[in-house]
Amino acid sequence: MLSISAFMNNTNPIAEKRQVSQNNPKNLVSIIDFKMPQEKYKDFIPKFYTVDFDSIAGWQYVNNYTNTEITINGNIEAIKQVKNDCWLLAGINALANTQKGREYIKKSLVKTDDGVVVCFKGTNTNIIIPQMVLSAAKQSKKYVKGSDDMLAIELAAEYYKKKLITNNDYTKNEDPNVVNGKFALGNPKDPLAGGFSSDIIYLITGKKAKTFFNAKIGCSKKIKDLVMSLKENPEKYAITCNFKEKLNGLYIHHAYTIKGIDGEFVTLINPHNSANEEKIPIKDFCGNVRSITFLDLKNS
Repeated sequence: MLSISAFMNNTNPIAEKRQVSQNNPKNLVSIIDFKMPQEKYKDFIPKFYTVDFDSIAGWQYVNNYTNTEITINGNIEAIKQVKNDCWLLAGINALANTQKGREYIKKSLVKTDDGVVVCFKGTNTNIIIPQMVLSAAKQSKKYVKGSDDMLAIELAAEYYKKKLITNNDYTKNEDPNVVNGKFALGNPKDPLAGGFSSDIIYLITGKKAKTFFNAKIGCSKKIKDLVMSLKENPEKYAITCNFKEKLNGLYIHHAYTIKGIDGEFVTLINPHNSANEEKIPIKDFCGNVRSITFLDLKNS
């Protein structure tokens, strides 16, 4: 018999309220059981998952999705962006760039015998991602490549955000965060398209990041001071940014992680391929950066 589970704080037809213990994840109970191995996976996946089977060769049955190796260890390895969710990937990479941030990530992921629990501390929400969802997403061409930990977080955020959009939960809270769907863009077919790095940082840590906007021309004092602070104490912040213009090979309307700053350059991590670091002269960076989002991890 094959079973999967899915859960969120708010009840729905496929979920029930349940407490998840970091130390005892086996207390979770499966809520969908496959009596026959030939049941098609697409007929039973929780409705807020959007795994694209058209990109998986051979239209396989559910029992073929359980054998893909999934490594969940709390470490974010190199990734390549696929979806329109640079905000999410850059935010997680920013946390993974510091010791304190890595601790938050590790605590948010609990591996179970039949999947992964992603714990969104910011909203006290636990989402169980079935092994079959992870395996199918990993085989498809529609989800982040590289790190299974990042894949789990991406799937959980997609599930969460799609539920918010579908149920119009964003109308119940005025706080402008993706955690209540305020900027969900109302598209359940592409729920991760559009968001802010502060949103995923808040979901993982329960702490609200700040955003400084730069001057239209030149560089504001706040940006200069923040750059200097990061240069002197790189472990202090989880930090992301975006840019005004396409200079130094940069994209606009795209989120980057700031990995570090030395005497001459700002080192960026682009979620398009996080294995390749991009170095921008400090002067060019300060004049072109549009906004910087950061969480002070030393005081969190």
